[in-house]
Amino acid sequence: QGVGTETYIDVKDVQDCKVSKIDWKGRVVYLGLDLSETNDNTSVSMVSVDDDNNILAESFAFIPDGRVEEKQAYEKVNYKELVKTDKVIACGDRVIDYAVVEDFILNLEEKYGVQIQAIGYDRWNALSTAQKLEKAGYNLVEIRQHSSVLHPPTKLLKEKILSKEFAYTQNNLLEINFQNARCVYDTNKNQYVNKKKSKGKVDMVVSLINATYLLQQDYFLNQMDFVVQML
Repeated sequence: QGVGTETYIDVKDVQDCKVSKIDWKGRVVYLGLDLSETNDNTSVSMVSVDDDNNILAESFAFIPDGRVEEKQAYEKVNYKELVKTDKVIACGDRVIDYAVVEDFILNLEEKYGVQIQAIGYDRWNALSTAQKLEKAGYNLVEIRQHSSVLHPPTKLLKEKILSKEFAYTQNNLLEINFQNARCVYDTNKNQYVNKKKSKGKVDMVVSLINATYLLQQDYFLNQMDFVVQML
């Protein structure tokens, strides 16, 4: 895997967290975006937390419709089968149609019966979409894609998965993304998923970490503050 890189999480540990159904109705959720360019995938992840502090998650990918066969041959991923599921959406021709991604987000609350608390994004490729979502009344939070910022949610997500305090429904592409994901450490021993060092597409993992960042800031850190005050 090269010097200084390691597998983020064994995909078998992820698969151990798979459940048949998640009841989203009435939940407050956080969205993480990983918007792409050209032939890359774009991803939207939604997370919440249940009464037992388990992280509940759904991740969705958007791929350019006109590149399905080309991507399939190059990435060795059966996108034709994946677009038959509700987790992978083909849109646009050679480039992803961001209007489809924006409409998907705008319809999420009604579709799942949830309340979106905040949407986390990286400025790269996302400014226009972020502005449109902000105009629609959503709370947009820029997440700097830096190891010091991403290390805490990367660590939290890993811990939750390894302790089986994480749940997602059938999602083959998410599992492939976890299989591809490689981590590196910076000089301060901060761990983060590195796209360039990874073995393929990891956009769903990246959007999931962005969503987890917001959840951690709002929920888990507040919980820790509460415990400290109680003590």
